[in-house]
Amino acid sequence: MHANDPSPGIPPRLLHRPTMGGLVVPYTTLRLPDGRYRFGAVDFDRQTQAFTDRLCQTCGTELGNRTVFAVRDTDLLELTSHEPSMHPECAAYSATACPMLAGRMTHYQHTPIAEQLAKLDLAVHGDPGTELRLGQPSSPWSLAWASGYRLYTHPRTRQLAALIPPGQLLRVRPVTAATAEAGS
Repeated sequence: MHANDPSPGIPPRLLHRPTMGGLVVPYTTLRLPDGRYRFGAVDFDRQTQAFTDRLCQTCGTELGNRTVFAVRDTDLLELTSHEPSMHPECAAYSATACPMLAGRMTHYQHTPIAEQLAKLDLAVHGDPGTELRLGQPSSPWSLAWASGYRLYTHPRTRQLAALIPPGQLLRVRPVTAATAEAGS
């Protein structure tokens, strides 16, 4: 890996996953009809399977007793994640490789994913808040280690989510800080 290469080394647990632009394609990433993957778009069926079967959203294999969620500050306040959990090593990789988690994206994209996917005759599933964040400064992210969680339908988003009981939240480590624009 070169000093200016933004993609970190791929951990052994992820070597079976496809890559795109030097980055591992997470298990829950949407695959387009032409075979390409669309980073930032979620495969609803795989996301649901990862939640219900307790699979890692990054490598797609079974989770153990200690899992890690990537959460925005607003999700952390609710002890909720709209994304499935990860193995600790998959979370460490994601926190470095994912441009949003790693802080290399200062703003959310400006073009709605739904609009992009509609052109391909695909429906978008996932966090409805995505459309509200269009063009906004990116949120601060943290990694939250947990010894367990329970699934529920989030009352605001009406989507499947993970609720981390307070006694099962083990630690939280900020990954990115709020951008200057977000703090003003």
